[in-house]
Amino acid sequence: MLHRLYRLVTWQSHLWLTLLLLPTFMANGKSYQVTSPDGSITLEVSVKDKVSYQVSVDGQTIIKPSQIAMMFEDGTQFGVKPKVQSVSRNSIDETLTPIVKVRSAKVANRYNQLTLKLNQHQLTFRAFDEGVAYRFSGQLKGKSVLTSELVNYNFINGTFAYFPFEKRFNTATQPQFSPISAKGIDADELGSLPALFVAGGINVLLTETDLQQFPGLWLKGDSHGHIVGVHPNELNSQDEYLDNLGVVSKNRHYPWRIIAIARTDAELLDNQMSFTLAEPSRLKDTDWIQPGKIAWDWYNENNLKGVNFKAGINTETYKYYADFAADYGIENILIDDGWSTHENVLTVLPGIDIEAIVQHAKSKGVGVQLWVPFSGLDRNMEQAFKRYAQWGINGVKIDFMDSDSIKRVDFYWRAAAMAAKYKIMVNFHGSYKPAGLHRTYPNVMTREGVRGLENYKWSEVSSTHNLHLPFIRMIAGPLDYTPGAMRNAQKKNFKVIWSRPMSLTTRAHQVAMYIIYESPLQMLADTPTSYQAEPAVPQFIAQIPTVWDDYKVITATIGEQFSIARRLGNDWYIGGMTNHQPRQHHIDLSFLSSGEYQMELLKDGINADKFAEDYVLERGSVTANSRLTVNMAANGGYAIKLIKLDN
Repeated sequence: MLHRLYRLVTWQSHLWLTLLLLPTFMANGKSYQVTSPDGSITLEVSVKDKVSYQVSVDGQTIIKPSQIAMMFEDGTQFGVKPKVQSVSRNSIDETLTPIVKVRSAKVANRYNQLTLKLNQHQLTFRAFDEGVAYRFSGQLKGKSVLTSELVNYNFINGTFAYFPFEKRFNTATQPQFSPISAKGIDADELGSLPALFVAGGINVLLTETDLQQFPGLWLKGDSHGHIVGVHPNELNSQDEYLDNLGVVSKNRHYPWRIIAIARTDAELLDNQMSFTLAEPSRLKDTDWIQPGKIAWDWYNENNLKGVNFKAGINTETYKYYADFAADYGIENILIDDGWSTHENVLTVLPGIDIEAIVQHAKSKGVGVQLWVPFSGLDRNMEQAFKRYAQWGINGVKIDFMDSDSIKRVDFYWRAAAMAAKYKIMVNFHGSYKPAGLHRTYPNVMTREGVRGLENYKWSEVSSTHNLHLPFIRMIAGPLDYTPGAMRNAQKKNFKVIWSRPMSLTTRAHQVAMYIIYESPLQMLADTPTSYQAEPAVPQFIAQIPTVWDDYKVITATIGEQFSIARRLGNDWYIGGMTNHQPRQHHIDLSFLSSGEYQMELLKDGINADKFAEDYVLERGSVTANSRLTVNMAANGGYAIKLIKLDN
């Protein structure tokens, strides 16, 4: 399969290589421009025998002429020998209100648009103050096999990347982000999305959205600085790749190609193009969608102590989880892998009574969610969701898709729609990056597609990686990192232990993730008895919201340090993290409104540089005139709650 994969990549490379190396803006070509509302970003489009675009920021070109096109098996070509039939422009300046306010309660949607109607297709370009995007739209009857799509990013010389290298298309999409020159990315190397490039000092994040009935976009290089889009082949029923990209309609909109732009690292957090370019919600009734936290079992393998029952995948254990959740104000528990077989997700295995667990949890005001493998769910999808709803399940964690072929992408959409029909929330694991689905189906609360805490069970996850995520992966949408490790270590005493894992961070670094990482369903990964042994930690975590009204980035350096203040109502929460370098953060609280705030500060203890579990919890009061200084140990962090007091 891997040989076939790279044969595909090589075939596509040969198909388009001559186009990539030819000059694009020909003397006789027609040229069109669209600029961002603030005038700082210019996207220039050239149409002759090909369609090309280039992007400039503040008068500096960052992406040189780059061709785009689509090819179908029946001979249809979009973007090849095009004829401009009409040109239209419009501008939008509106404010969107997300149903689930992941980063903010309001999202600005402000752009200028250029639409070129070509022969039997059109190209739409949008320029935002935060970047540019384009997409093809077909206007032909019928369907055909998509044989290739030319997606080219011809970055200027000197560009380097935080590149998410992947070994194969069939993956859970949990990359690390490797700093590398764009010229160092070879034609036989794959990368998933999102990916971050730095061109002329400008941050350029590549991703896609409104991915429907289409294979996901991946990247490769050509050893000359070109970055080229590629797609996974279609999967057959045996999960092997076929020699086509799948059958698609030729009368439709295709996914948006996003080029997000930020002059500073902090400005990356202002980009919500993945949300604004996605199809709006299809759901009318959304009151049942309830963000919150989840007490989770799989990471800690139900390693309980001091209980009078045999801990494991059984009724007693999950009733205990429900009691723990109720005691600390945690909204849900998750029953992960082991309650059913992977083939049959309708029948509960002996030793566990789902309905009894749900009834017990409900009596405590706690919801119950289920883990299900996609393969078993897809066999009996509606029957399964109907039964889960009858049991009283309010959410599912669907796992092991490990692909963004058309068939897998279609599964996500079918699962989201069916879950919504039965008023069930969804968390996708073993998943590709967010690509707009969470706007169209807001019951899709979060997803993995990230190298998160579970990886400590079999490998190391560096704090540098943790500090790549807010600037790269999180810009595409919510991420279920599953934080909350209570066993914490520095490099000197870190060990990989499957059944009792530890994090290569401090305790305070883990708590800070609940404020820094965006996920409307947020896990508490460790065992209840570990939290109960230090109740101040789960009490602190449980009070941190999972959705937000507003935010303010305080300090931001990719891979090194990050601190952000987030607001819900009148209250503010601040999270900060550092990499292996100890740091001191100075926090100016002038963004607070007038009046007094009660402060709780959880930070690294004086010995956290050696014993990573050492933390300090301080309390006090502050105002907008206050200034805070917080010291972080190596791999450390802090979390602050600022609760507005009534005047």
